[in-house]
Amino acid sequence: MGIRGVAMAIDSVVWIGLFMVAIPAVGLVTGDLQTSSTRIETNLDGGPALAGLGLWLAISILYHTVLEWRWGKTLGKYLVSIEVTRPDGSAPSFLGSLLRNVFRLVDWLPAFYLVGIVTLAVSKSERRLGDRVGNTIVVRP
Repeated sequence: MGIRGVAMAIDSVVWIGLFMVAIPAVGLVTGDLQTSSTRIETNLDGGPALAGLGLWLAISILYHTVLEWRWGKTLGKYLVSIEVTRPDGSAPSFLGSLLRNVFRLVDWLPAFYLVGIVTLAVSKSERRLGDRVGNTIVVRP
């Protein structure tokens, strides 16, 4: 559980970077992007704010999905030497990786990965809810 948390903390830095891309992108499209010689500022409300949040979540889920499907690991998992596989050791399918990462949103509930931590702690195979739905497991290669 601990090493997965370290990987997630590293990937959270990537998520912040993706947020810093998604929100200004929506601001640019909606005309809510202000620039000066020292900064770029985006103030989104209502629908544009929801669109920015949706874009950020979609990009973040795709970050995990594509990297885990294609290479078995995100940047965080790479740096702590763990990877995602199927229980038989084969590479995860795209759909399995997508389901695993969509359910990451449920694993985060109600805050700070509580559902994920509880399901991981009670699982004999150390699988969070997303792992169970996506038929994946996190291993040390």
